[in-house]
Amino acid sequence: MSRRKKGKKTLSRPDGPFQGGLVCPLCLASGVRPLRAGGGVFFRCRRCGIVFNSAYRPLSYDESYFLDDYRGQYGKTYAEDREAIRRLADARLVRIFSLYGGGAPRGSLSLLDLGSALGFFLESARDAGLGRVCGVELSRYASEWCRRESGLAVVNSAFEDAVFDETFDIVSAWYFLEHCENPRETIQRIYALLNPGGIFAFSAPSVFGPQFVFDRGDWAARHPVDHRVDFSPLTAVRVLKRMGFRTVRVRASGVHPERIVPRGSPLYPPFALLYRGIAPLVRFSDTIEIYARK
Repeated sequence: MSRRKKGKKTLSRPDGPFQGGLVCPLCLASGVRPLRAGGGVFFRCRRCGIVFNSAYRPLSYDESYFLDDYRGQYGKTYAEDREAIRRLADARLVRIFSLYGGGAPRGSLSLLDLGSALGFFLESARDAGLGRVCGVELSRYASEWCRRESGLAVVNSAFEDAVFDETFDIVSAWYFLEHCENPRETIQRIYALLNPGGIFAFSAPSVFGPQFVFDRGDWAARHPVDHRVDFSPLTAVRVLKRMGFRTVRVRASGVHPERIVPRGSPLYPPFALLYRGIAPLVRFSDTIEIYARK
């Protein structure tokens, strides 16, 4: 994508005028434009295509985050949702092993999980036969829960402050990267921590999904203040390849036809059938999973 010529400060675009005073937190380009219905805080990078939140601020992830906040959204606490999270973790590990290949025995592989929460993905990795699994978790409550309940090696630290004396075959980060104030530096450090041929696996919100595409005002109103960046399948591939990853696979991690046509509508059954066939193919989803090989 071409860069803006010097001297021009504004340029009409579908999402609004060019904004010259901000820099993309992923590719560091200065060509960004505000989103319509974004309240003046959301911008899209003209170079790499990511959407970022200029009003980002970090939150504390204490006990209430895993108990009250999680129950308010899902009807149960994070710990009570263990079985469902483990099933999801098992499926993600299958995809990781598929991309990694069968050259090395699982017992020789090492995995680092960032933002490991209560450690359920680490449990699945350990049970799948990986030789070394460890995590980094900012929440003191969650990291202590991991060590106490599962005996997992989880460090209570921000990722940027954590010290490692080894590299890893797999680094995972499920709904972690969007919380990072400096996602570019985070990805660069993850890349450096990976062994050659290693896998970076993560999930993130997507701006190629029904909520962003069909109701951007509601998307902006509901957008968490502690989410810094939002990808699309295309921008995820573009950014990761520019940062050195050789192979990048993206999949829709949630297909919800009811977010477009209400379940009670007579059009819902035929639409849902069609949508469930097409959405995974084009990766149209409010959240995505990305698997990248170094």
